[in-house]
Amino acid sequence: MPLTLDEYRCLRGFSVLYSGGLDSAAVAILMGGLIEGPIHLLTYKPRYGALFNEWSRRHNDDLRRILGERVLHNLVDLTETWDQLGAAQILREIAKHRGHWVICLGCQQSMATQTVLYNLEHGITNTFICSSVGGEYAVMSMGVTREKNMAWYARYGVRYNAPLLDLGIHKEEERALLRQHGVDPGWGRRRSHQGYQPICLLGFQHGLDILVDWHTTYPPQRIGDYLDEKAEVSDLLIRAALRARGHDPERLIAQNLARYHAEEEAIAAVRARMAP
Repeated sequence: MPLTLDEYRCLRGFSVLYSGGLDSAAVAILMGGLIEGPIHLLTYKPRYGALFNEWSRRHNDDLRRILGERVLHNLVDLTETWDQLGAAQILREIAKHRGHWVICLGCQQSMATQTVLYNLEHGITNTFICSSVGGEYAVMSMGVTREKNMAWYARYGVRYNAPLLDLGIHKEEERALLRQHGVDPGWGRRRSHQGYQPICLLGFQHGLDILVDWHTTYPPQRIGDYLDEKAEVSDLLIRAALRARGHDPERLIAQNLARYHAEEEAIAAVRARMAP
């Protein structure tokens, strides 16, 4: 569910699917100014078409200057998890689901798997994606994708939100926010903004959107079916990884759910106070 500024203030700590580009830097700065507790920046680097991953570290010093030493950045190899979720048999996946979009969505769901695993080990109840206003056509940002992921993350006591969409913040506002804090937003044109994030070669399929507002579209029903299928695979991977690291998955999930529900009570109190 979308949150307001006052509701976001009820949260305690968060992780961000962080590229180091304009959107994710804006989310880190904006949410870090509202939310107390640790800030975990999670950058994932699959070996398939992801270049210049070290660029994601460019704003680390800036973010620590603005938000303090609570900013933690992790650059994580995603290849093994993505292989387990389908990359190792990508042609079969494309044929089964009738679309190349399984490449981008499979990569994102691999990130989701690793993020929930990380959150459970670190007691984190909030994950923010950096989908931006105007980019809701992308398969990772579509309504069906966000709805499915909200429900799936919540199973583990993790709230899944897109702050830029929740608050209606546009690109120019993001650029202004970074400049206000003395952070260079990098190169951008219209709605596209490369900034200093790593380059994903597969992302060039949306290149024409920069110039002529043309982009590929995706089938919501098949996307929902795909996410439902991968949710169960991800659950098995998360639990197996936790056990291999000496954790009791049920105990960690129960602890996270308790923290999550405490935040939900605080959010409900804000909503009751703001109700007409």
